[in-house]
Amino acid sequence: MPWQPPVLGGVPAKRRKWAPPIGQPDRRKRGRAGQRDRAQVLAEEPLCRLCLARGDESPTEEVDHIKPLSRGGRDDRANKQGLCIPCHRAKTRAEDAQRRAADPDI
Repeated sequence: MPWQPPVLGGVPAKRRKWAPPIGQPDRRKRGRAGQRDRAQVLAEEPLCRLCLARGDESPTEEVDHIKPLSRGGRDDRANKQGLCIPCHRAKTRAEDAQRRAADPDI
């Protein structure tokens, strides 16, 4: 009798709340397309966008999604900005706190 893998009895796979629904494609660009977009943002915005708004000048080190992909943001150039590391960390912390306040189960 040939070997067969065990059947899990139709138990649906669990997913985290932040993960895309099972069977739905991921909207993030990967590989060369993602690298090309990142290089374009770094070339177009050599200084941190948030620091410039405050009157400071810091070099861009991170490429950030203005509206996060987890909230329906798109992975195109219009939704990307160049930020320095401290500004990117602060923005990420604020988004995480906002997400936790909206859904404490995360």
